[in-house]
Amino acid sequence: MAHRVDLVVSVERGAKQAAASIEEAARGRSLAVRTELYAADGAVDELTREEIASAHAALIIGSAPLGAERFAGVPLISTGAACPLTVEAAGDLIDGALALARLSGNQAAPSGSPSRKETLGSKLRRKLARAPQEAGPRAQASSGFAASVVSADYVLTGLHCSTRDEVLSTLSRCAVDLGLAQDTDELMAAFLKREAEGTTGMLDGFAIPHAKSATVQRAAVMVAKLAQGAEEWETMDGMPVRVAIALLIPEGQSGTTHLKLLSRVAEALMDDGFRAAVKDADDPEGVARVVSERLS
Repeated sequence: MAHRVDLVVSVERGAKQAAASIEEAARGRSLAVRTELYAADGAVDELTREEIASAHAALIIGSAPLGAERFAGVPLISTGAACPLTVEAAGDLIDGALALARLSGNQAAPSGSPSRKETLGSKLRRKLARAPQEAGPRAQASSGFAASVVSADYVLTGLHCSTRDEVLSTLSRCAVDLGLAQDTDELMAAFLKREAEGTTGMLDGFAIPHAKSATVQRAAVMVAKLAQGAEEWETMDGMPVRVAIALLIPEGQSGTTHLKLLSRVAEALMDDGFRAAVKDADDPEGVARVVSERLS
């Protein structure tokens, strides 16, 4: 019988200390973790397809190329750099990966740290103990993928919405006006269906609502910046939502594009600099540029 695996981790060989920290942090959370060490010429104690498929989430700690297609269908966070990790920082990554799993609709994913809801807000406001972002593959110029899903036309600023449903309704109407979806009511229903499975409110005033529906014509990222915070939107730290980064996913891409976008947005929200840049950008072009550069 196969052993239970909560988390699979692929660590670049130059970051063995990070692997030890991940394993210690996982033990402290009573999580079953499987770790491989990899380099350009292959992996040591390589993860099997069965282990990857059974895991709630995956972490890649490193900068060397690794075929992310192996992790298709599993919520994935990549640091983009091989670096030392304290046990505390490793725990933050684990908690983030499991939160991503729940955001993707896997409500069976464990919650990680028992005190996570009370502490995650302050944790993620500290920078992760990792190499500068410029060292990783995310520091490229905006790729065709990011440019195709993020546009200044998809950014709404200065919205006067006081509740979650008002925000989602506005996004739904605008998506139809932009030709991203065909039916406002169907898109709104898809947003609410996901919220019923668990809030998409995150931290520091951000939320990641997402809708998977046949009414969506192509994958897109919309951003809604509110003039005042939306109070009626449960978040992990209790702060009102000021920025909603919404993902629109066609029904046939729910297992591929959905997880790719969700993983990249979740990674971005763990970065103080990204959150600050989105908040500070005061025009649609600036917001779109910040988001597309990070999603590339």
